[in-house]
Amino acid sequence: VVFEDRGDKIECDRLELNLFTKRGKIEKGKIFLKESNFRIAGDEINKVGEFTYTVKNGVFTTCEWENPAWKFTASDMDITVEGYGKTKGAKFHILDKPVFYLPWAMFPVKTERQSGFLMPEIALHSRDGVEIKNSYFHVISKDKDATFYLDYIEERGFKPGAEFRYALREDLKGTWYGSIITDKEYDNTRYQLKGTHEQMFKKDFQLKMDVNYVFDYKYIEDFGETVNERSEDLLRSTAYVEKPFKKSLLTSEVSYFKSLLTRNNDMTFKHLPYITYFTEYIPLFKERMFGDMYSEFVTFYREKGSTYSRLGFEPKIKFPFSFNGINLLVNSVFYETAYFINRSDTEDKGTKQRQTMKIEGDANMQFLKNYYTGFFDIGEMQSLIKPRLRYTFIPNTSFKDIPYINPYDRIYKTNAITYSLNHYLNALTEEGYREISLFEIEQTYSLSGNLNPSDMYSGYGDRFSDIKARLTLYPKENFTFINESTISTSDGVTGLKNSLSYEKPDLYNIYITHDYTKRLINEMYVDLGRTFGYIDGRCRVRYSFKDGMWLDTSYELKYHPKCWAITLTLTQTKRPNDTSLKFAFDLAGLATK
Repeated sequence: VVFEDRGDKIECDRLELNLFTKRGKIEKGKIFLKESNFRIAGDEINKVGEFTYTVKNGVFTTCEWENPAWKFTASDMDITVEGYGKTKGAKFHILDKPVFYLPWAMFPVKTERQSGFLMPEIALHSRDGVEIKNSYFHVISKDKDATFYLDYIEERGFKPGAEFRYALREDLKGTWYGSIITDKEYDNTRYQLKGTHEQMFKKDFQLKMDVNYVFDYKYIEDFGETVNERSEDLLRSTAYVEKPFKKSLLTSEVSYFKSLLTRNNDMTFKHLPYITYFTEYIPLFKERMFGDMYSEFVTFYREKGSTYSRLGFEPKIKFPFSFNGINLLVNSVFYETAYFINRSDTEDKGTKQRQTMKIEGDANMQFLKNYYTGFFDIGEMQSLIKPRLRYTFIPNTSFKDIPYINPYDRIYKTNAITYSLNHYLNALTEEGYREISLFEIEQTYSLSGNLNPSDMYSGYGDRFSDIKARLTLYPKENFTFINESTISTSDGVTGLKNSLSYEKPDLYNIYITHDYTKRLINEMYVDLGRTFGYIDGRCRVRYSFKDGMWLDTSYELKYHPKCWAITLTLTQTKRPNDTSLKFAFDLAGLATK
């Protein structure tokens, strides 16, 4: 007998089924449930409800019936779809060979999220010995869930943790994670708390939080999950609110910075608070001119050392116009800054002020041309060339007794021109246009004396700044190449960043970067992934040409037929100095991460 209903299928020697109550009896039968890919077989299967079965001498698996990779067999089974399966006298088989016996067992049989233990991960470390990661996933409600962890690290101890996720609304969601360990290596209790939260109050008052706090500066190096995480030098925890008004925005944030380079964090500045208010461009004189204003108040607090508060106002006026195809813009900015100083070496509290201004004139033209090419099957293209010339003047400013907190506190005298050229290349299609490439290059020249430090250009101490160039290529939608170059007129190439990414879905992906800063860093990172049917391979390596050594390497091999998966990962790192071999195993439909 064969019976099918909406993709579900029953094959048996004899079938009794009430189509109204969905109850019945199956002899020598097999049941396939399409949505969950569950397969149930038994000598006698009683369908005691629409989604509930009792099975005598039963078999359960999510693999194909012919030579299943794994299965459960039991003398008695009670199975409820979207519930749990309960067994008596169960055996777990791999490739039809019994592996272990369970007098009684319960496992989830759900297509939706389900509470239950996740498959453990086992790793062998050269530094910390055996590591076993155990976790339990708990569904709280449709918009909340949590994962509880109990990791064991041989040389460190037990490391419990918990992660809570919620999405009550599109504008109210977040994730929070915490872990703690009584570290045998440190003979101390260490912990981490991190999380994000987003919430909209009423219509337009928004709160965002991004927290990452650790007990000590070595915690991330010891327990960070990724290479990038373990390479961090500074952790930032922020609570941020914003309130828009008509053509303006008010923001406020509190930021705590944790240095991962020094044991003592007392000298690190924290923003308590950082408040900004700025406006959009406001039309003046019948839109012949435009004005806007930026203001900020920030308190730089630390436990040791002098502390400061800074109040700044930056009103700006812009006058745009055009002449014979030349786009012109004249703008001026006035900087008014007050400093409230609390010195640590004395009990003195003082106030200092700084006033300066900036006048800029900007001119640019655009040259446009369309043409056709067969290269990469692009077809019709549009080329846009935009040369630009900018003049900047900042008068001489005294910085006597003005503290240096960050580069904003030093706006040096400037009398310079900046010349640049941008080239945009776009493919024209029936759907619109697609960017193919963008080339940008610029340099600054001082009209009086050598250039002073500034964030408007790179390099100083000479008449000419460094040449900054950037090339971005998108010849195909799945191919990207980016080059950023910094060239000094006296020292040659001082900075270089290259990145290449190419992806062919379900086959392979390539991501390569090279980062060079003269006398500081010269590293390459390669991430290669390849898929061969049920096998995925991935290789990630980071190499330092400066030090002549491998910094991080990771090799991952995953075999994932339809109903199970096994993953082997070999990782070597220099921060910390460790080699690890990790093993993970998943059963589709059961304890899958």
